[in-house]
Amino acid sequence: MVDFVEYLPHELTERIFSYLSPADLGKAARCSKQWREMSSHEALWLHFCMVNGWMKYGLTVDLTLEQSSPRSKSNVSGTSPVFENYIPVDSSLPQTKKWKAVYMRTQHLLKNWAKGRYRVAPILRGHRQKVSAIDSNGHIVVSGSADKCLRIWDLQTYRCMYKIDGHADTINAVKIKNNLIVTGCADCSIRVYDSTTGQIILIFNGHSASVDHLQFDGETIVSAGADRTVRIWNLPEGKLQFTLKGHTDEIECLTIYGGYALTGSWDTTMILWDVYKGQGVHSLADHTEVVNCCQFDDTRIVSGSADGTLKVWSTATGECLQTLRGHEEEVYCLAFNKEVIASGSSDSTVRIWSHAGVVKCVLKQHIGIVRCLHLDEEKLISGGDQKKLVVWDFKKGKLLNAIHRNPTLLHLMWVNETKLITASPETPGTITVLNYW
Repeated sequence: MVDFVEYLPHELTERIFSYLSPADLGKAARCSKQWREMSSHEALWLHFCMVNGWMKYGLTVDLTLEQSSPRSKSNVSGTSPVFENYIPVDSSLPQTKKWKAVYMRTQHLLKNWAKGRYRVAPILRGHRQKVSAIDSNGHIVVSGSADKCLRIWDLQTYRCMYKIDGHADTINAVKIKNNLIVTGCADCSIRVYDSTTGQIILIFNGHSASVDHLQFDGETIVSAGADRTVRIWNLPEGKLQFTLKGHTDEIECLTIYGGYALTGSWDTTMILWDVYKGQGVHSLADHTEVVNCCQFDDTRIVSGSADGTLKVWSTATGECLQTLRGHEEEVYCLAFNKEVIASGSSDSTVRIWSHAGVVKCVLKQHIGIVRCLHLDEEKLISGGDQKKLVVWDFKKGKLLNAIHRNPTLLHLMWVNETKLITASPETPGTITVLNYW
């Protein structure tokens, strides 16, 4: 039999291989060194990554640099994530090229999420009272507690790097960006720390009551307090820029996007603020109870309320476009992407809505309040009472797996491509890290 790879021009062979699927290319790679070389061509695997929407795994999150979880000797159930692509140093085979490696690793990672293959890291213990706030950048976790203490944890060693005292009351909010940590405290202050040293950099004072919510983009801090004000702080200049007033009751949620901030309040309204001009853009009033959660982008604002509804608004005009009815009790959390809107409620359900306002499916696995949601391009994760975390295929409305091994109750959740981190409302508070890679 004639090996066409040996005789045809390189360009023509490459074109032939471009019609093969990833599975077929994998089989072709086992035929000979030449076939392996052709089937590993960067352009082929870059194309597959682009088609699947996996470019971020080779650019912003480079899985080829991620250390995989060590194989567990006690992994009888086969539920720990393991990735092996070992080529001996003295082998004549070339090392796997970047975009093929990205494709292989991404496929393996998504299977880990779908099949519930993860490793439970050592529980992070140290806080004497409940954990009231967490944030992470994938390398460290920052936690604040009712014990007035801030802790910085290393996600390689799972040990506390720094225990920081100095707050006079409960730490209600923490945010990390680059090497800066910002905290909001019930003592009315905002503090900025260096995450690499644990040293304090700045203290902002201005709120007359507890600082309950924070957002931080690396230079601008947006804070919301029990004094019903929103304040804009310029970190490089170390000063307060604007004090924004408009709500008549306490602020329950705060989010930012592209130079704007959005707040939801117990006064049943939301206000969209221009962060750079220091003024309100729209006041959104149509809910009849507290606004518990909100999210927005250039086009739409989505809000969830204790009145059991979600509402969709125009970001440009502030007009209420849709009211989504279906939940039987309070809406506690929501998330949306380009495809769907997801909402969690105290009626124990998660609902998936189309952007046309139609319920696509009702997901039932929780008992009690659904408190946290994470939605990305591939999956939906919900966290709620009874120590339960659930991973869903939101496109099919299908349960992928329910995580029963979360050892504590949870009320806070942080998720990135490879890790799921939860915090406990119990005393003493603990932090659980599930590693899917």
